[in-house]
Parts: sequence; C-alpha cells; structure tokens
Amino acid sequence: MSENPGPIEVASMEDLIAAIQPITSKGLPATDQVAGDLLPNLKSIYARSVIPEDRLARVSALNEQFPKWIDRVTEPEFRESVQILFGLFPGTRAMKLTSRRDRIARNFHVHVDTVRKEIEKELIFAVAAVIYDDLLRYRNRVKRAITAEELTGDSPRLGPEHLTHQEELTSRIWQHLYGLRAELIGYARLVEEQGYETQAEDHREASLREEAYLKESVQEYLATYKDQLIAMGEAEYTSEAIERLSRWQL
Repeated sequence: MSENPGPIEVASMEDLIAAIQPITSKGLPATDQVAGDLLPNLKSIYARSVIPEDRLARVSALNEQFPKWIDRVTEPEFRESVQILFGLFPGTRAMKLTSRRDRIARNFHVHVDTVRKEIEKELIFAVAAVIYDDLLRYRNRVKRAITAEELTGDSPRLGPEHLTHQEELTSRIWQHLYGLRAELIGYARLVEEQGYETQAEDHREASLREEAYLKESVQEYLATYKDQLIAMGEAEYTSEAIERLSRWQL
C-alpha cells in the first residue's frame, strides 16, 4: 500500500467507481489488499473507525459500513442485485463472480454478457453515488483551531470560539467516556483484592452511572446537532464509533 493519504474529504465519482470495482471480484468483506488506498482513507470511514489511525481498523469499519451503504440504494430491483454482486444476498457469499453475474442476469431477464458489460457498471455506479453522498456529510465546514492542542509549552486557552453549548457537550461526552474507563479500571483492580469488596462495588456502580451519562450526552448531541460529528482534537467520530469505544474490555 502507498503512504496513507487520509482522511480524504473529497473523492470524485470516477475514483469511487474505480475503488469499488476490485471488491466485486470476491465480494465482501474486502481484504486489506483489495480495499485499496481510497476507501479506507475516506473521512467518513475515519469517523466510523474505533482506531482511526490504524489501517486495519479502518478496513474493518469499511466492511461494517458497506452493507449500510448498499441498503441505501433507492431502487429495490437494483438493491437486491447489488447485494448479489457483493455477495451479501443470502446464498451468494461463496459464489464466484461469474455465478453472481448469472444470478443478476436472471433478475433482469437478460443475457449474462449484458450484466458484465452494462448492468454491473450501473450497480457499481449506484453504490458509488451513495458513498459520494455520505462523504459530503463529513466535509469540514469550519476549520477547528488547534493552537491550544499544540505542544508549545503554553497553557491551553479557552477562547470565545470554545464557549459554546456544542463545545461543552462534546467535552461532557469525552469526560464520561473516560470516566467510565477509570471506574472500570478501579473495579478490575480491586474486585479480587480481599477487603476491598465495597470499594470495588462502588466503582462498578459508578461505571454504570458514567455509562448512562455518556449515552444521555450522546443522545442530546445527536438531537441538537443532527449529523454533526463528535470531535476529539482534529479527529471526528460518529455516535456509533463512540459507542464502540465505550465497550472497554476487561
């Protein structure tokens, strides 16, 4: 793979179509190699990845997102055929591409050569259009100031641009996410220590409160700011990514 160019905010339909094409060969889930350099580096995938800086985590997020993109193909007759093309339709996962094309040909009542030469391109175009539309929601509208996050040696500053409800709510979300982590650590550290049963239980109950506060804060954020992403420095996360991050494994 080439050097990581992401997160990519803008991609043309032509580039998206070219990136999707190799995935049809064996269908989903896409391997690291087949995923290519564009799709795993889209900003919309960065935002949905549990560990955005890790390529394999982004490939995993891509494979989780692909069926959701396909479900958003508006034409019902196209949607089933797209599912067949990518091996998502029941019974098609183990099929070779030639067999999947034959199945699509029966759906459209055409010769398989018509699928290969014409219809397959239309199906891929339909998916690319959904991905393109999805990516539009992840373009930066306002460039966030990062002066306070630079390691300059100066104390971080809260300027007028930070004194907003959105900034406060964002901070609450990360406060409760890491509060949950701290309480789970406290519980795991003491649960098997003799004489610390009460303190361990206190940590367990506190973790449940932090989890509830986190969910409440995320729901308030989504209700207030709709499709806006939840920022952490320069990285941005969807609510699904926040939820996955909250599932700390002991």
